[in-house]
Amino acid sequence: MRSFFSKLSSKGLFLVSLLLLLELSFVACYAWLLNKAEADSTRQQKAKEVIAKADDLLKTLVAAGTNCQLYVFHRAEHPECLSKYEEAMREIPVKFAWLKEQLSSDPEQLSLFEKIEANSIPALDILSKMKHVADTEPPLVTFKFAIKYKAKVQGRMEILAQDLMRFLNSEKQIEFGDPGASRLQRDGLRGLLMSGVALNVIAAILLALFFVKSITSRLAVVVDNSDRLRKRLPLLPPLSGTDEIALLDRAFHEMSNSLRGEEDLVRASEQQIRAIIDQMPIGLMIIVDEQTIEYANPSLSKLLNYGANDALVGTNLSTYFRTTGSNAAPLTGTSRIRSAVELVACKKDKSELTVEFSVVDVSLGDLVRRLAIVIDVSEKHEVEKLRQAFVAMVSHDLRTPLTSVAGFLQLLPMGVYGTIESTAIKQAANAESHVEQLIMLINDLLDLEKLEAGKLEMARVSIFLEDVIDEAIDSVYALAEVQNVAVMFEGCEVGVVADSERLKQAISKMLVCLLRLCQTGETIDVVVEPASDRAVNICLRARNLSIPDEKLQHIFEPFQHLDLPTSHGSLGLGLTLSRAIASQHGGACGASVAANGGTSLWLQLPQARDD
Repeated sequence: MRSFFSKLSSKGLFLVSLLLLLELSFVACYAWLLNKAEADSTRQQKAKEVIAKADDLLKTLVAAGTNCQLYVFHRAEHPECLSKYEEAMREIPVKFAWLKEQLSSDPEQLSLFEKIEANSIPALDILSKMKHVADTEPPLVTFKFAIKYKAKVQGRMEILAQDLMRFLNSEKQIEFGDPGASRLQRDGLRGLLMSGVALNVIAAILLALFFVKSITSRLAVVVDNSDRLRKRLPLLPPLSGTDEIALLDRAFHEMSNSLRGEEDLVRASEQQIRAIIDQMPIGLMIIVDEQTIEYANPSLSKLLNYGANDALVGTNLSTYFRTTGSNAAPLTGTSRIRSAVELVACKKDKSELTVEFSVVDVSLGDLVRRLAIVIDVSEKHEVEKLRQAFVAMVSHDLRTPLTSVAGFLQLLPMGVYGTIESTAIKQAANAESHVEQLIMLINDLLDLEKLEAGKLEMARVSIFLEDVIDEAIDSVYALAEVQNVAVMFEGCEVGVVADSERLKQAISKMLVCLLRLCQTGETIDVVVEPASDRAVNICLRARNLSIPDEKLQHIFEPFQHLDLPTSHGSLGLGLTLSRAIASQHGGACGASVAANGGTSLWLQLPQARDD
């Protein structure tokens, strides 16, 4: 039973069932009284009808006797008496039958009425005999017979009348009932109604008290605990029981314990994150109101030569950072910074350094915050200067001597410097080939540098792609013969907007790469096909060349090495330069495995407009 009341649904079901049971009991009693009153009313109505019919029967019996006597003694003066007598004799059995049917549910009254019916039969028989005698005998005989039986008829009729009067009195008692019993019945009904009302009131009060004690007061504890949980206050002791309220209160306690644990973890995590931020080698700061520094990590303070970690807090960005270029100005806001920009940072000692400044939005709700990342790029600039110096050295101090060496090696086999042996001539040819490769690598490096710096001039005009491809194939003809690789191109009728010399350079570099990777007897197919409505692809397909996927994805990066039987050393900068030239033309380069086998290098270019 206790487990039944362990849930609110069970308690609610019990309360509703109890109230429903009380109401049903009250309704049942009221319905019983109502049915009893209706039954009494029906009985009284039936008694009223029986009285009326019995009274009519008595009148009919009297009419039968009276009309029979008139027929016997005064038929001449009352000729209608015969028809009235016969009509009365026909109605009497019908009325007896109807009354017996109505009295079938009351044995006592039915017994009394059957006695009346039995007493009426002899009287009615005498009347029938008197009428028969009057119809068949002379008047003198009829008078004598009538006088003889007149007294008997009157006696029978008087007894019958008395019995009917007693019957009528009994029915009238049923009709009007006992006033005392009616009063007692009304008093009982009134008492029952008052008892039902009192019982309902008492039950409602008890159920309300039970509800307040077992539900409302417990809910108040849960509400109080929820408010305490919101305010981070200690909770009230847990509620007893296993119902939903107790389970909810227990969940609040578990949530409170979990939140305390989570808060401890958050604090620990916050301290850990702060420690990580403090130890990061790049400068970080939180900015509010566009330019006010709310937090700065030690790396930023160290970068700007400020000792204390909080020395920058509360100050303005414009104090430490300004833009570069001819229109240099203090930095007054961060909302317009969408990507990393270079700024000049002013140190505490008034010295300056170049930094990369980027901003990330870290706002939470209404708290608008921006995280600024400051990276010292002064060393990067120094490296860039060294790289530029190296390129200048290569351009001026290395390419010129190499050109002289190449010229000497070309003149040596001609006998300009005297007669030399054939072995020396062969070695000189190999040396000349290596020098030419080195000069080509230097030229590629210089062109790539100019492309990245945006200083390589491009004369973009509408050209026929077939002419450029033919020139590129002709430029590698000698290498193709040495490698014994066939280059097949069936021509095309496509126009593009490009610099013909640079495009030929890109295609020839890709052809040279494939020629060096292909085996003897290989074939390279050059195919021009549409890539989209406004672009075309120049595909160089080596039918039998197979390159691993992991190498194919990086083939356009500088100085890639491929572990293939036909490859010797790195690929140099040729494919890297081809990709840079394609990018300058608004196109792209790539490599893929051909559908029918082999490897394809492709270069995509925008197609020339018809207009």
